[in-house]
Amino acid sequence: MLTIRDHVTADLFEISDHFSKPKRQALERSWAGVFRDHLLKHLPVAELASNFSATQGRPSKDLHAVLGALILQQLHDLSDAATVEAYAFNQLWHHALNIRAETDAYLCERTLRNYRRWVIESGLDRHMFRSLTDELIQAFAVDTRQQRLDSTAIRSCMRTLTRLGIVTEALGKFIRELVRHYPQYRTWIGTDQRERYLEMKAHGWSFRITPSEARVSLEQAGQDLGHLVALFASTEAKALPSYQIMHRVLLEQFTMSPASNGAPAKLEVKAPDLIPSDGVQNPADPDASFNTRYGQGYGLQVMETYQVDAGAEDAAERPASGPDLITHIDVHKLTRHDQYALQPALDDVAQRGVAPERVLADTHYGNIDNLDRTQARGIELVAPVQKAKGSLRGKLNLEQFDLDDAGLIVQCPGGHAPQSVSSSRTRLQAVFSASTCDACPLKPRCLVNTPSSRSRHHHRIQYLPSRLRLRALRLREKTPTFREVYRWRAGIEGKRPSLTVLTASSRDGLGQFRHLIGEVPG
Repeated sequence: MLTIRDHVTADLFEISDHFSKPKRQALERSWAGVFRDHLLKHLPVAELASNFSATQGRPSKDLHAVLGALILQQLHDLSDAATVEAYAFNQLWHHALNIRAETDAYLCERTLRNYRRWVIESGLDRHMFRSLTDELIQAFAVDTRQQRLDSTAIRSCMRTLTRLGIVTEALGKFIRELVRHYPQYRTWIGTDQRERYLEMKAHGWSFRITPSEARVSLEQAGQDLGHLVALFASTEAKALPSYQIMHRVLLEQFTMSPASNGAPAKLEVKAPDLIPSDGVQNPADPDASFNTRYGQGYGLQVMETYQVDAGAEDAAERPASGPDLITHIDVHKLTRHDQYALQPALDDVAQRGVAPERVLADTHYGNIDNLDRTQARGIELVAPVQKAKGSLRGKLNLEQFDLDDAGLIVQCPGGHAPQSVSSSRTRLQAVFSASTCDACPLKPRCLVNTPSSRSRHHHRIQYLPSRLRLRALRLREKTPTFREVYRWRAGIEGKRPSLTVLTASSRDGLGQFRHLIGEVPG
Protein backbone atom coordinates (compact mmCIF):
# COMPACT_ATOMS: atom_id res chain seq x y z
CA MET A 1 0.00 0.00 0.00
CA LEU A 2 1.31 3.40 -1.01
CA THR A 3 2.92 5.58 1.67
CA ILE A 4 3.92 9.17 0.96
CA ARG A 5 4.62 11.38 3.99
CA ASP A 6 4.00 15.12 4.02
CA HIS A 7 7.43 16.76 3.99
CA VAL A 8 6.18 20.28 3.35
CA THR A 9 4.13 20.92 6.50
CA ALA A 10 6.26 21.14 9.63
CA ASP A 11 5.44 19.14 12.75
CA LEU A 12 4.49 20.85 16.00
CA PHE A 13 7.27 18.94 17.72
CA GLU A 14 10.47 17.98 15.86
CA ILE A 15 12.92 15.29 16.98
CA SER A 16 15.65 17.89 16.67
CA ASP A 17 13.92 19.92 19.40
CA HIS A 18 15.61 17.57 21.88
CA PHE A 19 19.04 18.52 20.54
CA SER A 20 21.13 21.34 21.90
CA LYS A 21 21.13 24.62 19.98
CA PRO A 22 24.70 24.16 18.64
CA LYS A 23 23.79 20.67 17.41
CA ARG A 24 20.65 21.92 15.67
CA GLN A 25 22.63 24.70 14.02
CA ALA A 26 25.28 22.21 12.89
CA LEU A 27 22.58 20.02 11.35
CA GLU A 28 21.09 22.92 9.43
CA ARG A 29 24.50 24.00 8.09
CA SER A 30 25.49 20.48 7.04
CA TRP A 31 24.74 18.69 3.78
CA ALA A 32 21.79 17.09 5.55
CA GLY A 33 20.14 20.48 6.01
CA VAL A 34 20.66 21.34 2.34
CA PHE A 35 19.20 18.01 1.24
CA ARG A 36 16.16 18.31 3.48
CA ASP A 37 15.39 21.94 2.69
CA HIS A 38 15.98 21.94 -1.06
CA LEU A 39 15.85 18.41 -2.49
CA LEU A 40 13.72 16.03 -0.43
CA LYS A 41 10.34 17.48 -1.35
CA HIS A 42 11.26 17.57 -5.05
CA LEU A 43 11.98 13.85 -5.40
CA PRO A 44 9.80 12.28 -8.15
CA VAL A 45 7.70 10.05 -5.89
CA ALA A 46 4.63 10.28 -8.13
CA GLU A 47 6.45 8.44 -10.92
CA LEU A 48 7.28 5.60 -8.52
CA ALA A 49 3.80 5.42 -6.96
CA SER A 50 2.43 3.29 -9.81
CA ASN A 51 4.22 0.26 -8.31
CA PHE A 52 1.89 0.32 -5.28
CA SER A 53 -1.82 0.09 -4.55
CA ALA A 54 -3.48 2.99 -2.78
CA THR A 55 -5.75 0.69 -0.71
CA GLN A 56 -4.32 -2.84 -0.57
CA GLY A 57 -1.20 -4.56 0.67
CA ARG A 58 1.33 -3.92 3.34
CA PRO A 59 2.26 -0.22 3.72
CA SER A 60 5.31 0.71 1.71
CA LYS A 61 8.23 2.71 2.96
CA ASP A 62 7.94 6.46 2.61
CA LEU A 63 8.89 7.02 -1.02
CA HIS A 64 10.65 10.30 -0.29
CA ALA A 65 12.89 8.63 2.27
CA VAL A 66 13.77 5.61 0.12
CA LEU A 67 14.54 7.65 -2.98
CA GLY A 68 16.62 9.96 -0.84
CA ALA A 69 18.48 6.97 0.62
CA LEU A 70 19.37 5.76 -2.88
CA ILE A 71 20.88 9.17 -3.66
CA LEU A 72 22.78 9.34 -0.37
CA GLN A 73 24.15 5.86 -0.99
CA GLN A 74 25.76 7.13 -4.20
CA LEU A 75 26.89 10.36 -2.55
CA HIS A 76 28.72 8.55 0.24
CA ASP A 77 29.75 5.48 -1.82
CA LEU A 78 28.18 2.94 0.54
CA SER A 79 27.36 -0.71 0.15
CA ASP A 80 23.78 -1.86 0.61
CA ALA A 81 24.57 -3.10 4.12
CA ALA A 82 26.16 0.20 5.11
CA THR A 83 23.24 2.11 3.58
CA VAL A 84 20.71 0.16 5.64
CA GLU A 85 22.77 0.80 8.77
CA ALA A 86 23.01 4.54 8.08
CA TYR A 87 19.27 4.67 7.34
CA ALA A 88 18.53 3.15 10.75
CA PHE A 89 21.06 4.86 13.04
CA ASN A 90 22.64 7.92 11.42
CA GLN A 91 21.11 11.17 12.70
CA LEU A 92 22.38 13.11 9.71
CA TRP A 93 20.46 10.74 7.44
CA HIS A 94 17.36 11.01 9.63
CA HIS A 95 17.50 14.78 9.39
CA ALA A 96 18.17 14.77 5.64
CA LEU A 97 15.33 12.31 4.94
CA ASN A 98 12.99 13.88 7.52
CA ILE A 99 12.42 10.55 9.27
CA ARG A 100 10.11 11.45 12.16
CA ALA A 101 8.79 8.11 13.43
CA GLU A 102 10.87 5.21 14.70
CA THR A 103 8.85 2.83 12.53
CA ASP A 104 10.12 4.66 9.42
CA ALA A 105 13.77 4.32 10.44
CA TYR A 106 14.23 0.80 9.13
CA LEU A 107 14.97 -0.55 5.68
CA CYS A 108 16.15 -4.01 4.67
CA GLU A 109 18.62 -4.67 1.87
CA ARG A 110 16.07 -6.47 -0.28
CA THR A 111 13.71 -3.48 -0.14
CA LEU A 112 16.59 -1.20 -1.11
CA ARG A 113 17.42 -3.39 -4.11
CA ASN A 114 13.79 -3.51 -5.21
CA TYR A 115 13.44 0.26 -5.14
CA ARG A 116 16.72 0.66 -7.01
CA ARG A 117 15.49 -1.71 -9.72
CA TRP A 118 12.23 0.24 -10.07
CA VAL A 119 14.11 3.51 -10.32
CA ILE A 120 16.36 2.18 -13.08
CA GLU A 121 13.55 0.51 -15.01
CA SER A 122 11.46 3.69 -14.97
CA GLY A 123 14.38 5.95 -15.93
CA LEU A 124 14.10 8.06 -12.79
CA ASP A 125 17.86 8.10 -12.21
CA ARG A 126 18.58 10.52 -15.05
CA HIS A 127 15.41 12.49 -14.28
CA MET A 128 16.45 12.95 -10.64
CA PHE A 129 19.93 14.15 -11.57
CA ARG A 130 18.55 16.82 -13.87
CA SER A 131 15.61 17.99 -11.78
CA LEU A 132 17.53 18.14 -8.48
CA THR A 133 20.47 19.91 -10.09
CA ASP A 134 18.11 22.51 -11.52
CA GLU A 135 16.51 22.93 -8.10
CA LEU A 136 19.92 23.62 -6.51
CA ILE A 137 20.71 26.11 -9.26
CA GLN A 138 17.54 28.06 -8.43
CA ALA A 139 17.90 27.72 -4.66
CA PHE A 140 21.45 29.07 -4.57
CA ALA A 141 21.07 31.45 -7.55
CA VAL A 142 23.98 29.77 -9.33
CA ASP A 143 25.15 31.70 -12.38
CA THR A 144 25.11 29.25 -15.31
CA ARG A 145 26.31 31.73 -17.92
CA GLN A 146 29.83 30.34 -17.69
CA GLN A 147 30.47 26.59 -17.76
CA ARG A 148 33.34 24.24 -18.55
CA LEU A 149 33.36 20.78 -20.09
CA ASP A 150 35.81 17.91 -19.90
CA SER A 151 35.91 14.14 -20.16
CA THR A 152 37.44 11.27 -18.28
CA ALA A 153 37.32 7.49 -18.33
CA ILE A 154 35.52 5.01 -16.10
CA ARG A 155 37.50 1.81 -15.79
CA SER A 156 35.47 -1.37 -15.91
CA CYS A 157 35.79 -3.61 -12.86
CA MET A 158 35.31 -6.72 -14.98
CA ARG A 159 38.24 -8.99 -15.76
CA THR A 160 40.04 -8.42 -19.03
CA LEU A 161 39.45 -11.55 -21.10
CA THR A 162 41.19 -13.11 -24.05
CA ARG A 163 39.19 -13.71 -27.20
CA LEU A 164 38.66 -17.29 -26.16
CA GLY A 165 37.60 -16.13 -22.71
CA ILE A 166 34.99 -13.79 -24.22
CA VAL A 167 33.49 -16.62 -26.28
CA THR A 168 33.43 -19.17 -23.45
CA GLU A 169 31.97 -16.64 -20.98
CA ALA A 170 29.25 -15.74 -23.48
CA LEU A 171 28.39 -19.42 -23.98
CA GLY A 172 28.34 -20.16 -20.27
CA LYS A 173 26.19 -17.11 -19.54
CA PHE A 174 23.64 -18.16 -22.15
CA ILE A 175 23.47 -21.78 -21.01
CA ARG A 176 22.92 -20.76 -17.38
CA GLU A 177 20.23 -18.25 -18.30
CA LEU A 178 18.55 -20.70 -20.67
CA VAL A 179 18.31 -23.44 -18.04
CA ARG A 180 16.98 -20.95 -15.50
CA HIS A 181 14.24 -19.42 -17.67
CA TYR A 182 13.48 -22.20 -20.15
CA PRO A 183 14.30 -25.54 -18.51
CA GLN A 184 12.45 -27.39 -21.28
CA TYR A 185 15.40 -26.60 -23.57
CA ARG A 186 18.00 -28.11 -21.26
CA THR A 187 18.18 -31.29 -23.34
CA TRP A 188 18.98 -29.23 -26.44
CA ILE A 189 22.40 -28.47 -24.93
CA GLY A 190 24.85 -31.31 -25.36
CA THR A 191 26.47 -32.85 -22.30
CA ASP A 192 29.94 -32.02 -23.58
CA GLN A 193 28.95 -28.36 -24.03
CA ARG A 194 27.55 -28.12 -20.50
CA GLU A 195 30.73 -29.65 -19.11
CA ARG A 196 32.95 -27.43 -21.21
CA TYR A 197 31.27 -24.10 -20.47
CA LEU A 198 29.71 -24.67 -17.03
CA GLU A 199 31.46 -27.32 -14.95
CA MET A 200 34.94 -26.61 -16.31
CA LYS A 201 34.50 -22.84 -16.08
CA ALA A 202 35.27 -22.96 -12.38
CA HIS A 203 38.66 -24.48 -13.19
CA GLY A 204 39.61 -21.79 -15.70
CA TRP A 205 39.40 -24.04 -18.76
CA SER A 206 39.87 -21.21 -21.24
CA PHE A 207 43.05 -20.05 -19.49
CA ARG A 208 44.74 -23.46 -19.13
CA ILE A 209 45.60 -23.97 -22.77
CA THR A 210 48.96 -23.34 -24.42
CA PRO A 211 49.39 -20.58 -27.03
CA SER A 212 49.69 -23.15 -29.81
CA GLU A 213 46.33 -24.62 -28.79
CA ALA A 214 44.55 -21.27 -28.51
CA ARG A 215 43.44 -20.89 -32.12
CA VAL A 216 42.22 -24.49 -32.27
CA SER A 217 40.22 -23.98 -29.08
CA LEU A 218 38.84 -20.65 -30.34
CA GLU A 219 37.68 -22.34 -33.53
CA GLN A 220 36.02 -25.10 -31.49
CA ALA A 221 34.30 -22.56 -29.24
CA GLY A 222 33.23 -20.64 -32.34
CA GLN A 223 31.60 -23.75 -33.79
CA ASP A 224 29.67 -24.23 -30.54
CA LEU A 225 28.73 -20.55 -30.55
CA GLY A 226 27.44 -20.65 -34.11
CA HIS A 227 25.54 -23.89 -33.44
CA LEU A 228 23.69 -22.49 -30.41
CA VAL A 229 22.90 -19.18 -32.12
CA ALA A 230 21.33 -21.03 -35.06
CA LEU A 231 19.63 -23.63 -32.84
CA PHE A 232 17.72 -21.10 -30.71
CA ALA A 233 17.16 -18.43 -33.37
CA SER A 234 13.53 -19.48 -33.86
CA THR A 235 12.67 -19.98 -30.19
CA GLU A 236 11.58 -17.62 -27.43
CA ALA A 237 15.07 -17.99 -25.97
CA LYS A 238 16.38 -15.51 -28.55
CA ALA A 239 14.81 -12.73 -26.42
CA LEU A 240 17.22 -13.50 -23.57
CA PRO A 241 19.88 -10.79 -23.06
CA SER A 242 22.54 -13.49 -22.98
CA TYR A 243 21.44 -14.73 -26.43
CA GLN A 244 21.80 -11.19 -27.80
CA ILE A 245 25.31 -11.01 -26.35
CA MET A 246 26.17 -14.42 -27.75
CA HIS A 247 24.94 -13.41 -31.21
CA ARG A 248 26.92 -10.18 -31.00
CA VAL A 249 30.11 -12.04 -30.05
CA LEU A 250 29.61 -14.36 -33.00
CA LEU A 251 29.43 -11.45 -35.44
CA GLU A 252 32.40 -9.65 -33.87
CA GLN A 253 34.81 -12.57 -33.47
CA PHE A 254 34.00 -14.79 -36.47
CA THR A 255 33.09 -14.64 -40.12
CA MET A 256 31.26 -17.14 -42.28
CA SER A 257 33.11 -18.09 -45.45
CA PRO A 258 30.71 -18.73 -48.35
CA ALA A 259 30.16 -22.22 -49.68
CA SER A 260 32.13 -23.05 -52.82
CA ASN A 261 32.70 -26.11 -55.03
CA GLY A 262 30.20 -28.12 -53.10
CA ALA A 263 31.93 -27.43 -49.78
CA PRO A 264 29.64 -26.10 -46.99
CA ALA A 265 30.03 -22.65 -45.48
CA LYS A 266 32.67 -22.57 -42.75
CA LEU A 267 33.00 -20.45 -39.64
CA GLU A 268 36.39 -18.74 -39.55
CA VAL A 269 38.16 -16.78 -36.82
CA LYS A 270 38.60 -13.10 -37.65
CA ALA A 271 42.07 -11.58 -37.69
CA PRO A 272 42.82 -9.58 -34.51
CA ASP A 273 42.95 -6.27 -36.37
CA LEU A 274 39.36 -6.80 -37.56
CA ILE A 275 37.90 -6.96 -34.04
CA PRO A 276 36.01 -3.70 -33.29
CA SER A 277 37.11 -1.65 -30.29
CA ASP A 278 33.50 -1.25 -29.19
CA GLY A 279 32.90 -5.00 -29.28
CA VAL A 280 32.08 -7.12 -26.24
CA GLN A 281 35.02 -7.02 -23.83
CA ASN A 282 33.36 -9.15 -21.18
CA PRO A 283 29.82 -10.64 -21.31
CA ALA A 284 29.35 -9.51 -17.71
CA ASP A 285 29.79 -5.90 -18.85
CA PRO A 286 28.70 -5.88 -22.52
CA ASP A 287 28.45 -2.09 -22.83
CA ALA A 288 32.16 -1.54 -22.08
CA SER A 289 34.46 -0.65 -24.96
CA PHE A 290 38.23 -0.48 -25.43
CA ASN A 291 40.58 2.45 -25.84
CA THR A 292 44.36 2.17 -26.19
CA ARG A 293 44.86 5.04 -23.74
CA TYR A 294 42.38 4.10 -21.01
CA GLY A 295 41.89 0.38 -21.55
CA GLN A 296 38.52 -1.21 -20.95
CA GLY A 297 35.64 0.91 -19.72
CA TYR A 298 33.52 3.94 -20.59
CA GLY A 299 33.87 7.60 -21.44
CA LEU A 300 32.35 10.19 -19.11
CA GLN A 301 31.46 13.77 -20.03
CA VAL A 302 31.16 16.32 -17.20
CA MET A 303 30.04 19.94 -17.51
CA GLU A 304 29.90 22.31 -14.55
CA THR A 305 29.41 25.96 -13.74
CA TYR A 306 32.25 28.14 -12.53
CA GLN A 307 32.47 31.58 -10.95
CA VAL A 308 35.11 34.15 -11.85
CA ASP A 309 36.49 36.91 -9.67
CA ALA A 310 38.68 39.33 -11.58
CA GLY A 311 40.81 40.13 -8.55
CA ALA A 312 41.65 36.56 -7.56
CA GLU A 313 44.86 34.91 -8.68
CA ASP A 314 43.30 31.44 -8.61
CA ALA A 315 40.09 29.66 -7.71
CA ALA A 316 41.15 29.16 -4.08
CA GLU A 317 41.42 32.91 -3.50
CA ARG A 318 38.14 34.05 -4.97
CA PRO A 319 35.30 34.99 -2.60
CA ALA A 320 32.39 32.63 -2.09
CA SER A 321 29.86 33.48 -4.81
CA GLY A 322 27.83 30.29 -4.97
CA PRO A 323 28.81 26.68 -5.49
CA ASP A 324 30.10 25.19 -8.72
CA LEU A 325 27.46 22.65 -9.76
CA ILE A 326 27.65 19.86 -12.31
CA THR A 327 24.97 20.59 -14.89
CA HIS A 328 25.50 17.71 -17.31
CA ILE A 329 26.70 14.11 -17.07
CA ASP A 330 26.85 11.64 -19.92
CA VAL A 331 28.33 8.15 -20.22
CA HIS A 332 29.29 6.85 -23.63
CA LYS A 333 31.59 4.35 -25.28
CA LEU A 334 35.32 5.04 -25.20
CA THR A 335 35.36 4.85 -28.98
CA ARG A 336 33.42 8.12 -29.33
CA HIS A 337 35.60 11.21 -29.72
CA ASP A 338 35.05 14.18 -27.43
CA GLN A 339 34.27 16.50 -30.33
CA TYR A 340 30.88 14.79 -30.72
CA ALA A 341 29.93 15.31 -27.06
CA LEU A 342 29.70 19.11 -27.01
CA GLN A 343 26.47 19.64 -28.94
CA PRO A 344 24.47 16.95 -27.01
CA ALA A 345 25.66 18.56 -23.76
CA LEU A 346 24.47 21.98 -24.91
CA ASP A 347 21.15 20.48 -26.05
CA ASP A 348 20.64 18.98 -22.59
CA VAL A 349 21.27 22.17 -20.61
CA ALA A 350 19.32 24.28 -23.10
CA GLN A 351 16.22 22.13 -22.67
CA ARG A 352 16.39 22.73 -18.92
CA GLY A 353 16.94 26.48 -19.20
CA VAL A 354 20.49 26.46 -17.80
CA ALA A 355 22.40 26.98 -21.05
CA PRO A 356 25.71 28.87 -20.80
CA GLU A 357 26.86 31.95 -22.67
CA ARG A 358 30.48 30.77 -22.58
CA VAL A 359 31.92 27.24 -22.50
CA LEU A 360 35.54 26.38 -21.75
CA ALA A 361 36.86 23.10 -23.15
CA ASP A 362 40.11 21.51 -24.25
CA THR A 363 41.52 20.93 -27.72
CA HIS A 364 39.38 17.86 -28.41
CA TYR A 365 36.25 20.02 -28.52
CA GLY A 366 37.79 22.98 -30.37
CA ASN A 367 37.26 22.16 -34.04
CA ILE A 368 35.79 24.52 -36.64
CA ASP A 369 32.45 22.71 -36.76
CA ASN A 370 31.90 23.04 -33.01
CA LEU A 371 32.96 26.68 -33.07
CA ASP A 372 30.44 27.46 -35.81
CA ARG A 373 27.59 25.53 -34.21
CA THR A 374 28.09 27.07 -30.76
CA GLN A 375 28.30 30.52 -32.31
CA ALA A 376 24.99 29.87 -34.06
CA ARG A 377 23.51 29.13 -30.63
CA GLY A 378 24.78 32.44 -29.31
CA ILE A 379 27.39 30.67 -27.16
CA GLU A 380 31.10 31.44 -27.07
CA LEU A 381 33.30 28.35 -27.17
CA VAL A 382 36.73 29.02 -25.70
CA ALA A 383 38.90 26.08 -26.68
CA PRO A 384 42.29 25.69 -28.39
CA VAL A 385 42.31 24.16 -31.85
CA GLN A 386 44.57 21.30 -32.89
CA LYS A 387 48.20 22.22 -33.47
CA ALA A 388 49.31 22.65 -37.06
CA LYS A 389 50.74 19.64 -38.84
CA GLY A 390 54.49 19.46 -38.47
CA SER A 391 54.64 21.90 -35.55
CA LEU A 392 55.52 19.13 -33.12
CA ARG A 393 58.45 18.20 -35.39
CA GLY A 394 59.76 21.74 -35.42
CA LYS A 395 58.40 22.62 -38.87
CA LEU A 396 57.32 26.14 -39.72
CA ASN A 397 53.66 26.78 -40.40
CA LEU A 398 51.44 29.58 -41.62
CA GLU A 399 51.34 31.16 -38.15
CA GLN A 400 55.01 32.22 -38.58
CA PHE A 401 54.33 34.09 -41.85
CA ASP A 402 53.24 37.74 -41.99
CA LEU A 403 49.92 38.17 -43.82
CA ASP A 404 47.97 41.21 -44.94
CA ASP A 405 44.28 41.83 -44.27
CA ALA A 406 43.32 39.79 -47.34
CA GLY A 407 45.20 36.76 -46.04
CA LEU A 408 48.03 36.99 -48.57
CA ILE A 409 51.64 36.41 -47.50
CA VAL A 410 53.67 39.60 -47.10
CA GLN A 411 56.84 38.15 -45.61
CA CYS A 412 58.17 34.72 -44.67
CA PRO A 413 59.82 33.90 -41.30
CA GLY A 414 63.23 34.44 -42.95
CA GLY A 415 62.31 38.05 -43.77
CA HIS A 416 61.86 37.54 -47.52
CA ALA A 417 58.98 38.96 -49.53
CA PRO A 418 57.31 36.78 -52.19
CA GLN A 419 57.75 37.54 -55.88
CA SER A 420 54.01 37.35 -56.43
CA VAL A 421 50.80 36.48 -54.59
CA SER A 422 47.36 35.47 -55.88
CA SER A 423 44.03 34.30 -54.55
CA SER A 424 40.85 32.63 -55.75
CA ARG A 425 37.72 31.29 -54.13
CA THR A 426 39.39 27.93 -53.49
CA ARG A 427 43.00 28.74 -52.59
CA LEU A 428 45.65 31.39 -51.96
CA GLN A 429 49.23 31.28 -53.23
CA ALA A 430 52.61 32.94 -52.71
CA VAL A 431 55.58 32.43 -55.08
CA PHE A 432 59.17 32.86 -53.89
CA SER A 433 62.39 32.92 -55.85
CA ALA A 434 64.14 29.55 -55.86
CA SER A 435 67.55 31.17 -55.37
CA THR A 436 66.30 33.07 -52.32
CA CYS A 437 64.78 29.95 -50.72
CA ASP A 438 67.85 27.81 -51.46
CA ALA A 439 70.08 30.28 -49.62
CA CYS A 440 67.75 30.60 -46.61
CA PRO A 441 68.84 28.70 -43.46
CA LEU A 442 65.17 28.04 -42.60
CA LYS A 443 64.49 26.09 -45.79
CA PRO A 444 64.68 22.59 -44.16
CA ARG A 445 61.82 23.63 -41.88
CA CYS A 446 59.87 25.77 -44.34
CA LEU A 447 56.59 25.07 -46.11
CA VAL A 448 58.33 25.36 -49.49
CA ASN A 449 60.55 22.36 -48.70
CA THR A 450 58.16 19.83 -50.26
CA PRO A 451 58.46 18.19 -53.71
CA SER A 452 55.09 19.54 -54.86
CA SER A 453 55.97 23.14 -53.97
CA ARG A 454 59.36 23.34 -55.73
CA SER A 455 60.30 23.98 -59.34
CA ARG A 456 63.54 24.98 -61.02
CA HIS A 457 63.00 28.73 -60.74
CA HIS A 458 60.20 29.18 -58.22
CA HIS A 459 59.02 27.82 -54.89
CA ARG A 460 55.38 28.31 -53.98
CA ILE A 461 53.12 28.04 -50.94
CA GLN A 462 49.43 27.23 -51.38
CA TYR A 463 46.79 27.20 -48.65
CA LEU A 464 43.01 27.12 -48.34
CA PRO A 465 40.81 29.97 -47.04
CA SER A 466 39.79 27.72 -44.13
CA ARG A 467 43.46 27.58 -43.13
CA LEU A 468 43.37 31.33 -42.55
CA ARG A 469 40.71 30.88 -39.90
CA LEU A 470 42.77 28.22 -38.12
CA ARG A 471 45.73 30.59 -38.21
CA ALA A 472 43.67 33.35 -36.60
CA LEU A 473 42.42 30.99 -33.89
CA ARG A 474 45.92 29.73 -33.11
CA LEU A 475 47.27 33.27 -32.88
CA ARG A 476 44.36 34.21 -30.61
CA GLU A 477 45.44 31.49 -28.16
CA LYS A 478 48.69 33.38 -27.54
CA THR A 479 46.98 36.62 -26.50
CA PRO A 480 46.69 37.64 -22.84
CA THR A 481 42.90 37.97 -23.21
CA PHE A 482 42.49 34.36 -24.27
CA ARG A 483 44.83 33.09 -21.55
CA GLU A 484 42.99 35.06 -18.87
CA VAL A 485 39.66 33.54 -19.88
CA TYR A 486 40.94 30.03 -20.55
CA ARG A 487 42.84 29.62 -17.28
CA TRP A 488 39.54 29.00 -15.48
CA ARG A 489 39.15 25.70 -17.34
CA ALA A 490 41.76 24.17 -15.04
CA GLY A 491 39.21 23.94 -12.24
CA ILE A 492 37.41 21.03 -13.86
CA GLU A 493 40.62 19.00 -13.89
CA GLY A 494 40.23 18.77 -10.12
CA LYS A 495 36.58 17.79 -10.44
CA ARG A 496 37.32 14.57 -12.31
CA PRO A 497 39.36 12.84 -9.56
CA SER A 498 36.88 13.91 -6.87
CA LEU A 499 34.02 12.58 -8.97
CA THR A 500 35.89 9.31 -9.44
CA VAL A 501 36.44 8.95 -5.70
CA LEU A 502 32.85 9.79 -4.75
CA THR A 503 31.35 7.28 -7.16
CA ALA A 504 34.13 4.66 -7.08
CA SER A 505 33.85 4.86 -10.85
CA SER A 506 37.49 3.91 -11.41
CA ARG A 507 36.97 0.69 -9.50
CA ASP A 508 33.46 -0.37 -10.39
CA GLY A 509 33.08 0.56 -14.04
CA LEU A 510 29.54 1.81 -14.39
CA GLY A 511 28.57 -0.25 -11.37
CA GLN A 512 26.64 1.97 -9.02
CA PHE A 513 27.34 5.02 -11.17
CA ARG A 514 24.90 3.70 -13.77
CA HIS A 515 22.14 4.02 -11.16
CA LEU A 516 22.69 7.78 -11.17
CA ILE A 517 22.92 8.55 -14.85
CA GLY A 518 21.23 5.79 -16.79
CA GLU A 519 22.29 3.37 -19.49
CA VAL A 520 25.10 3.79 -21.98
CA PRO A 521 23.95 4.72 -25.47
CA GLY A 522 25.12 2.59 -28.33
